[in-house]
Amino acid sequence: MSEYRIDYTIHRIDPDSGESEEIGFGASGASSGIPEAAHVISSDLDTGSWETEPHQPCPDEVLTEETA
Repeated sequence: MSEYRIDYTIHRIDPDSGESEEIGFGASGASSGIPEAAHVISSDLDTGSWETEPHQPCPDEVLTEETA
């Protein structure tokens, strides 16, 4: 049986300039189906569990910014 993995990047777009910057990335890991892989990603995004590079904002900062 095949396994599926979804890789993703998160971009923040400046509303004034329209410029995009990558602020995070991640992957679902191996899943038995696409819906399962999508569920893992949804959970990562909801809880701020994505990966960042040193120059990128921490997920908590991004999630707080969204609710402000």
